[in-house]
Amino acid sequence: MNRFFACAVLCAAAAFGQTTPAAAPAGEVLGPGNFIHVVSNLDNSLAFYHDVIGMDLQRAGGARGNAAPAPPPPDAPRPFITTPEILRLYNAVGAQYRVGAAMVQESPMRAELIEIKDADRKPVQPRFVDPGASNFILTVKDIGAVMERVKKSGTPVVTVGGAPVTIDGDRGKMRAVVVKDPDGFFVELVQPETLPDGAAQSSNNIIDIGFGFTVENTDRMVHVFKDALGFTPQTGSFTSDKARLNLVAAPAGSQFRKTTALVPGSSLQVEFLEFKGVDGKPVHSGTHDPGSAVLRLRIRDMDSMVKSLAATGVRVVSADNVPVLVSNANGGGQRFAITSAPDNLFVQVVQQVQRVQ
Repeated sequence: MNRFFACAVLCAAAAFGQTTPAAAPAGEVLGPGNFIHVVSNLDNSLAFYHDVIGMDLQRAGGARGNAAPAPPPPDAPRPFITTPEILRLYNAVGAQYRVGAAMVQESPMRAELIEIKDADRKPVQPRFVDPGASNFILTVKDIGAVMERVKKSGTPVVTVGGAPVTIDGDRGKMRAVVVKDPDGFFVELVQPETLPDGAAQSSNNIIDIGFGFTVENTDRMVHVFKDALGFTPQTGSFTSDKARLNLVAAPAGSQFRKTTALVPGSSLQVEFLEFKGVDGKPVHSGTHDPGSAVLRLRIRDMDSMVKSLAATGVRVVSADNVPVLVSNANGGGQRFAITSAPDNLFVQVVQQVQRVQ
């Protein structure tokens, strides 16, 4: 039986002189935050993204709002901590957690990795076409250099043939390959045929960062992103491209169509790639299960956002199904909530709270 699947790709604002779309106006959503992956072992994940993929490790530690002490150097093990508000946020009261981030110095985007222990964890490792799978998209100057480390480390390659394929992109042809990290998250490496202006001056081989996830029903997810979050999606027609299907190991004969939108308050583009002719197995996981993906969005008002999300069937899944407040020393802080969007995508919304005079 044919089923429909979609892959939403959050592409970071182009850097180094590329022409970027004009920023979408902010609404209830003010802009994007970090992309969060729940991992089984933080040290292993950070080693993968640093040693194999080539990302930098962020020294400033902890999830936003976390009042943990100063972090250790990037090459030292991160300690477990027990900030109650963060554990309530992830519905893991009584557990411990630790956080690290992989980054590129020139990019505002962060890959935030969180490990939670002393909780009932059920790891998930979907295929790319399974609803609930997530995907990093990294644009690089030299894909061959990364592939050498991929092969040496024994990292699984998803792309048919185990090597980059040539695909058509928005700015011409590019070489691309998909690999898997230790928790089954997909990493797509893309090298444009023509590098953007200024790419040679980048301090890292990686010159752009994106993120994606796979969902079962595009219309259902568009309903959430358009009606609750204020995105403005644009949908194309179904087409077939053998190279792109091979890139993600989708079955021969599949088709796909693309839906695009900008994150409000930014030029960050969202692409929903819907496949037809694919039979997948939906992922079911919790907020503290390795393999779960969390998309953070900065919002204007928590109460109105929770109400809008509820109208589209999306509910808060943090402890007691309510937002949490993480206070700071100045009397202000942030309100957080993790909500369960369709197809196992968790959307974390965060509101800046000003000090009450």
